[in-house]
Amino acid sequence: MISNFPIPYPNELIYSVIARYAVHNGIISPKYLTEELFNSRNLTPTYDLSTHLDRLASYLPDHYDAHSLIQNHTLFPLFQPFQPDSVVNYAVQALRSERTQSLHTRLGKNASRIKSVNFFRFCPHCWQEQMEQYGEVYWKRSWQITGYEYCTRHQQPLFVSSVPCNGLDRKFYVAHLNALKDSSQLEFNPQDLHHHIELAELIEELLTHSTYITVQDFSILSKAYFNLLKDKDLLSGQKNVNYEKVRQLVVNYWGESFLQYYHLGDLRSENCWLKNICRKHRKAFSYLEHLILIRALSPKYSPIHTYQQYLDMATTAIEEQTITVNVKPEINQTLSEDQLKWIQLIHDMSVKLARKHDGALYARLYRNHKDWLLQINQTAVMAPLSPPKPRVDWNVRDRQFMKQLIKIRDELLEDLDSPQWTKKKLIKQLGHVSLIEKNWHFLPLTKTFLERYAESVDCYQIRRLTRTYIHQQTENKYYPPSIFLRLSGLSPERLTPEARRFFNHIMG
Repeated sequence: MISNFPIPYPNELIYSVIARYAVHNGIISPKYLTEELFNSRNLTPTYDLSTHLDRLASYLPDHYDAHSLIQNHTLFPLFQPFQPDSVVNYAVQALRSERTQSLHTRLGKNASRIKSVNFFRFCPHCWQEQMEQYGEVYWKRSWQITGYEYCTRHQQPLFVSSVPCNGLDRKFYVAHLNALKDSSQLEFNPQDLHHHIELAELIEELLTHSTYITVQDFSILSKAYFNLLKDKDLLSGQKNVNYEKVRQLVVNYWGESFLQYYHLGDLRSENCWLKNICRKHRKAFSYLEHLILIRALSPKYSPIHTYQQYLDMATTAIEEQTITVNVKPEINQTLSEDQLKWIQLIHDMSVKLARKHDGALYARLYRNHKDWLLQINQTAVMAPLSPPKPRVDWNVRDRQFMKQLIKIRDELLEDLDSPQWTKKKLIKQLGHVSLIEKNWHFLPLTKTFLERYAESVDCYQIRRLTRTYIHQQTENKYYPPSIFLRLSGLSPERLTPEARRFFNHIMG
């Protein structure tokens, strides 16, 4: 049980809280830090969407829980208002637990045009205030958001530190005033300065109000944007969007150089973000794309309030359009001959089969009685569902992996110069890293093999010592202990107890 875990400061990233814990306790090893906090040495820190929040909340006072940490100390509020409820619920459970796989992918961040920051950013004046108030500095989450380039409190662009956010070698770090020595201030077009300030204020507002916005599914978003474009007189006819007018509004309000700064300058291609966001929504768009479009369409009002208003209108409209259809609608004389014939067909077969049976009849009804056709089709006979077939026979796949691993092990036994045989190394030899890691519980034989034959640090060091000993005997030479260790790629400080005993034995 961790009893001295620091209390998060206002708007502080969880990443930063853990970094302060490491400094307070003199921990310099990232692996030791993750093992102490999360009981695992194989975690890779993420600054934006930190997981294991249930565990971290247990180290804090009772009024802190996982939900408060998610809303106030991660970047999840940037994604929540623009994702359907199913994705939001999945993400919340992933943040609370240890399930980190595919979280960024499910939220659309990996495929987004909006690139994440590469190095931690800060405002030096805010740091001075933090030092005066708390006696230490920390990373604020708003600083690490693409689009928040300007400190609204001190009216100056942020500075970029030398501490990396991403990359294979990222670790937990703590902010320090010495970072000023290696930092550089963000630069952008002076003509776009007021837009950067405006966007930073909108992001602050989004972080504050995102918890009150929910989206049932993407159809609600499509309807909301259609109504907004319709109210702004941006339709050609009844249902077609006038993209040229929309594009002109966006460019006139924000300017081309500002849009290019965030990689949103492509507004003319067939699949550009602006056209897609105005069409039927099949995927989520980033917070920047939503804020930029809504602000351009409705510059006098808050984009967050406008977005929520049209979401509520779309939700209400869809609920009111839900029509309760009788199981067997009464056949009366007002129906045409085609309608009566179609009713008879769908009482005997499914809609799909009826359409194949008489395509011309379906086409006439769709052209002349579309609303009636869609309503009556709900009473059709349902086609029997075939039982789903398993896509993968995991038992067979497990045995195949076992056979391959045995061959790999036999080849490695003859190679004393090979790198350490870790689980990851052996899985990479199979060529199915992602498949095995995501379906670990379906592969018991593979899992048992890796746990039994993966090489520990002790065994790896002993193998390296053995290799040097064989060379020594082959060449009929004698190496002093220091040279012997250097040829083995080891040092007295790095030797494990088991390897030290082996070394002492072979050295006499």
